[in-house]
Parts: sequence; structure tokens; C-alpha cells
Amino acid sequence: MIIMEKTCGSYKCDVIQEGKSIGHMDGVNLIQWFVKNRYRYTGTFTRFVTNDPKNSQSGIDIDIVFSNKRVIIKDAKIEWIKSPNQNGTFHAAKIESYEVV
Repeated sequence: MIIMEKTCGSYKCDVIQEGKSIGHMDGVNLIQWFVKNRYRYTGTFTRFVTNDPKNSQSGIDIDIVFSNKRVIIKDAKIEWIKSPNQNGTFHAAKIESYEVV
């Protein structure tokens, strides 16, 4: 049984790698899939702006922070990025929520 549902979306999200901010993503959408008794997460973004050009490539491991929804997409990996527009897709291992103290 496959169940697909849209989890969340945001106009702008912060991108974290190894505890440091490396840039932001614009137009992020995340879809939650329930396949073979577990959840899988895939998403798209319209633009990925980084502080360092070497981070603007596919295959990097990141965390994506939806600050307006208090959600962190953990252990995400960029699958591909289209060069001129810097749009692309990612998949993630899990989603966590957090509280602002």
C-alpha cells in the first residue's frame, strides 16, 4: 500500500550542514510517502543559494529548517540540481519538530 500526502511547504528555508548555516532554499515543498510500513520523504526546491559554491552540488548531506513551521528535515540529501536556476530535488530520512525557547 502506497499513501502519498503533502507534508509542508515554505517560501524560504535555512540550510544547515554539520551545525553551520550554508545558505537557504526558496520554494521548498515536501511530500511524505508511506511505503512498505515506513515513511519516506521527498521534496523539491526552486532555488538553492549557498555561501560557498562547492556546496551547490548534488549528493551533499544537509538539514533543512522550516522556521515558519518549526520543522527540521533531518538527514536530507540533494538528488540533483539544475545548474542555471539552481532548482532540484532531495530526499530525507526523517522530520523533527522543535520549540522556540
